[in-house]
Amino acid sequence: MAITQKIWMGATAIILVAVVVVAGLQIWNQTPKDILATAPLDASCDLEAGPCAANFPEIGQVTFSISPHPIVGLKPLQLKVQAEGMAAQAVDIDFRGLGMNMGFNRPRLKKISDGEYAGTGTLSVCILERMTWEATVLISTRDGVFAAPFRFETIRH
Repeated sequence: MAITQKIWMGATAIILVAVVVVAGLQIWNQTPKDILATAPLDASCDLEAGPCAANFPEIGQVTFSISPHPIVGLKPLQLKVQAEGMAAQAVDIDFRGLGMNMGFNRPRLKKISDGEYAGTGTLSVCILERMTWEATVLISTRDGVFAAPFRFETIRH
């Protein structure tokens, strides 16, 4: 085997290992480490009608909103979170299709002011006419993560 081929194979192997390590670190950093508490799901919440709140007894409250309405796939969505009573270091929204795996989708929101976070996200389109989603607001603090689930439906247009 020629020396240039050996060098090429060695360089390719190093690059491949680096890509795997970087991808692994990205996933590791985006995975909640210690869920301290999960707020109860409020079945009466309707994100199409406006913001919804989740309460953590004796800790605080998380208010979440998505716009524009109707909420549809493949369109940019404006995401807003108000976290009261928690010293948030980061806020992520974990979107999960219920009944169908829609892939990893976890946008990180930017801090607007103390306790207020905003950002954008996009839902994938579903082959079903109606899809139920769960958006879990993940509030990362120094002590761990608070999770607040919110459910909503999209209708294919």
